[in-house]
Amino acid sequence: MEKLTISDAQENLINLVKSVTQENQSYEIEMTDGSAILISQKSYESLQETIELLSIPGLRESLQRSLKQITNNETYSLEEVLGDID
Repeated sequence: MEKLTISDAQENLINLVKSVTQENQSYEIEMTDGSAILISQKSYESLQETIELLSIPGLRESLQRSLKQITNNETYSLEEVLGDID
């Protein structure tokens, strides 16, 4: 992530927004009393969705268990699950 001063961000705002929306770039904009992150709406919504999903009790553990089963080849094929449905 590229860091910019607030002055640089002000001077290049249009180009920064284009870079964020078209190239999925992100920027940290630094000020004397802190900093802010400039990201696309799509990235922001994705982060919000991830936070929401990870807040579901047990979901993270379930995903980790599933990944371990995949790694250990402890899964079933679609045919094994559905059988002959003709």
